[in-house]
Amino acid sequence: MLTFLAIAIIYYLIQKDKIRKAEKREFFKEKQEKKLQQLLEKAREEDAKKAEESK
Repeated sequence: MLTFLAIAIIYYLIQKDKIRKAEKREFFKEKQEKKLQQLLEKAREEDAKKAEESK
């Protein structure tokens, strides 16, 4: 009985760690996507300014 309880606790801790790592990965990806969107927005604004200046 004690062995089963120990195995269950270890399994729970491993799963908890996997979930935490997945959440960190997801958060990092979202952060990267936001930065990319900001860079794309800035590039579009600069392209629009250059297009106006060249007219």
